[in-house]
Amino acid sequence: MIEKAEKEDLNQISLTGIRSLVLLGLLIKSPMSLEEIREAFIGYNIMDCSNSDDILRIDITTLRTMGCVISRADHRTNNKYVLIDHPFKMDISLEEVGVIKRAFNKIKDNADLSLLILYDNLFKKIAPHIADNQVKESLLGISPLKKYSSKILDELKTACVNKNVVKLVYKAPTLKKEDEKEIYADCIKLQNDKLYLFGVDKGLNQPVYLNIKRILKILSKHSCDETHSAEPINVRFRLKEFGVLGLTDNEEIESGDVSTGFIIRGQYHNHFLAMQRILSFGPKCTIIEPEDFRESIVEILKKMREVYSD
Repeated sequence: MIEKAEKEDLNQISLTGIRSLVLLGLLIKSPMSLEEIREAFIGYNIMDCSNSDDILRIDITTLRTMGCVISRADHRTNNKYVLIDHPFKMDISLEEVGVIKRAFNKIKDNADLSLLILYDNLFKKIAPHIADNQVKESLLGISPLKKYSSKILDELKTACVNKNVVKLVYKAPTLKKEDEKEIYADCIKLQNDKLYLFGVDKGLNQPVYLNIKRILKILSKHSCDETHSAEPINVRFRLKEFGVLGLTDNEEIESGDVSTGFIIRGQYHNHFLAMQRILSFGPKCTIIEPEDFRESIVEILKKMREVYSD
């Protein structure tokens, strides 16, 4: 908002203008009663305790005269003034939203959940003040969190921070019915615009990652005396080109150069994710170790060749 004003620096005209701007900011943030507006004005030192509430009513009328649509404060609004509409909305084009989206896409894949939530909240705060509805929806559509339950995300985020055991209801795409699982929660990551819960399945004692969109309900979460984390799959490979997106945080260069290629060590949450990542490099990648992992990749490539050669 604004800092506390120095009264001697203000005259009656500037006080009226400042009060109107402050009042607009207050009502944009949330509906307010006359008493709440008074307390805020006194706190900003733009109104004296001895001043009449008539000053506040004049300020509300001033905003209405400027084109703001403000409700009456009665029982229908819990005796609060509600800003329904105002003429000071942002004029953003679809092209400008496209620029924001491209910039966001550069950072989202390596961003943690906390940063994604901050951006999601930012888009939600900006959107109501955009005049064009199509542009507004386009801005809100940038965030990958738009399709997720905020309640479930909050609970899972807390569970990961505290390393809790989470009991949840999950609907796997390969099963007809939902299933209950207990997971040692580790972290939440965004992959291919989908959020996944990474952890260890308590019953199977195996590393898992669950599509959060398929988590229907959190039944409970509780602390655990022991730390359960998935043993990462370590893969060493030679890579000729990184591609546009480069390496991820769990991959590091051991040696090499541009002409001969780089020797890279990658650590992956489980066998399946390691395979996905290695296969994504295509023919530019040569697996060095482990040998059994290399053989698994070879078998997959043979099966793929059989399918596409038919």
